[in-house]
Amino acid sequence: MDTLVLDEESRGLLRRIVERQAYRQLMAANIRGHGLKFVPDVDEKLLLSQDLEHSLGILRQVELLYTQLGGENLALAVRAQMERIPYPTSRLELCVCLSLCDRAEHTVAEGYVDSKCRDFAAVARSLISADRTFTQAAERLFESFCRESTNRPAAQQMFNRWLSITLLSMGRPGTKGDGRAVQLGLRSKRCADSVRDYLTALKPWMERCHLHLPSGGTLGVELPSDVAVLAGR
Repeated sequence: MDTLVLDEESRGLLRRIVERQAYRQLMAANIRGHGLKFVPDVDEKLLLSQDLEHSLGILRQVELLYTQLGGENLALAVRAQMERIPYPTSRLELCVCLSLCDRAEHTVAEGYVDSKCRDFAAVARSLISADRTFTQAAERLFESFCRESTNRPAAQQMFNRWLSITLLSMGRPGTKGDGRAVQLGLRSKRCADSVRDYLTALKPWMERCHLHLPSGGTLGVELPSDVAVLAGR
């Protein structure tokens, strides 16, 4: 671990941040491993496997940092959250799932590239620089599916499911820990800012797929006020 000296509050808060990162990485790894069965082409399987290997490599770094922060058994710490995560049931659902998971991962990482914890900042930079060639191809496949108007209700349903999951994975806006993480320099953005940036970056893809942003009530999450007024329209 780097030479950053953390007081007990900062150490505990960073440990919780690391747990949430582990949750996102384990979710991504498990989904990619599960998704291999939906990909018949060997070259595509190799691309997806490369992304899986990267997710597992990040998870290993996160486990090491968690141990150095005094945490024990990271897999056990996130098990309850992981048990609530479903798996895609088709190639098309894998497409929308990976698109949303990767975008959420990238947006969250942007808030940590300047973290005072240099080890975690390095993890964030690795996530941002990842080449997600498979996911990019998956997005184009989903866009093609959505060109047919009769497919859009099913597409919207898959989108809603994984949008809710990814928003929840980004953390709860407005909590005490959310504000303190910024004050302590552990990250540069509050959760609400990350959610807003995530949905803003997602908008062009939603438009290409003829999807709309559901209300927070439909998703079971609290959206930032300036985003919430546009949802459900």
